[in-house]
This record gives sequence, structure tokens and C-alpha cells, in this order.
Amino acid sequence: MWSFLAVFLLLPVWFSYAQQFQQAQPDAWIESLELDKEKDNYTLSANISLNLGEEVRNAAEKGVPLYFTINMEVLKPQRLWFDKTELAQQHTWRIQYNALLRQWRISYGDLSIPELSLDDSLQHIINLESWPINDLDQLDPAINYKGRLRLKLDTSLLPRPFQINAFNSSAWSLSTPWKNFTLKVLDIKPSS
Repeated sequence: MWSFLAVFLLLPVWFSYAQQFQQAQPDAWIESLELDKEKDNYTLSANISLNLGEEVRNAAEKGVPLYFTINMEVLKPQRLWFDKTELAQQHTWRIQYNALLRQWRISYGDLSIPELSLDDSLQHIINLESWPINDLDQLDPAINYKGRLRLKLDTSLLPRPFQINAFNSSAWSLSTPWKNFTLKVLDIKPSS
């Protein structure tokens, strides 16, 4: 009788936990990544799954710029303390809709590319190809390093009123979990 009562009382707690777990599934994740060597340069390519919510899509269609930042870190394993960051690099894209021209633009630094839709603009981000990784040749080629990669919707670059809205809404907290990988410079094969 007591076990039945305990199960009956714990059942709502279990359903609540299961519902939170379902909601915690990420709307973005890194499906695959690959490091290559092209001539004397190292590059990273990745395929990312990214599902923007309706709130973010609606804001973008009204002209609010969206900023996506990809971060890569290379860590040297330490025996007694935290791993040491040997290399950190990031890349930020801006996607914006111009209502007067009825045109989407994706830009990075001085480079700006016109696109037909938000989804076409996102293709530059989710199908990352040959992103140059600087200073990888400075690493010790014999050490097995730990690497990690993450993409996030960078709300810190939004206009101030939207930063407040983004802070209060979970739709704007879009980020992939860190994708961990191992890296040994000697093992990176030249691309064909």
C-alpha cells in the first residue's frame, strides 16, 4: 500500500521532469565537423542544424539584424589543473532584411552578400566550409589536443531594446552545445 502511494505521489514529479527534458532539447546542434589542410593553411568545415523560432523569424523579417557567432577553442590537457586554452577563434555573421530593397544580406566584416530569403542567408552559416583556422601550425604536432566548437545567436550585438526582449524570452537563447573533438596536428590530412 505504501509503495503504491509513493508511486502515485511521485508520478506528477516524474511527468514534470520528462516535460522539462523534452523542452530542453536544443534547437541547434553541430552535426559534423572536419579539419583539413589546404596548402599551408588549416580549415574547418561543419554542418549545423539550426531551427529559428517564430519570434526570431518575425523580428528578422521586420528588419532586426541577427548576429550568429561561432567559437572554436583548442585546449591543451593538463594533469593537475584545468585545461589550458592554446587557441581561441571566433567568426560573427550578420543577417539583415532591407524592407526598401526587399532583400536579405549576410555580412562578415566588409564582405556582404545579397540573398533571396532568410533561409538562403542561413545556409552560409549552417554549411560552414573552409573556415580558416589561424595559428594551428604553432601547436606542438605530437600532442593530442582537445577542441570544441559552438554556434550561438549573439544577442549582445542586438540593438538595446531587443537585448532586453531577448533577455526575457527563451526564443532568443539559441545556442548549440559545445561539440568536442580531438585534434592532433600531424593527423590532419590535406584536402583533395
